[in-house]
Amino acid sequence: MRPSVLVKGGDYTREQVVGHEIVEAAGGEVVLVEILQGHSTTSLVARAREGKA
Repeated sequence: MRPSVLVKGGDYTREQVVGHEIVEAAGGEVVLVEILQGHSTTSLVARAREGKA
């Protein structure tokens, strides 16, 4: 399974994204998005585990 797009926060560089070579070699792309303070994957998972939105 190979994604055609890898998305990571803007605190990474393209070279730091694991698998970027594989995705790009297959014609895909790596997208770096702006970091939004207070919105992290860790906090999202914690809220989901607590049953909060």
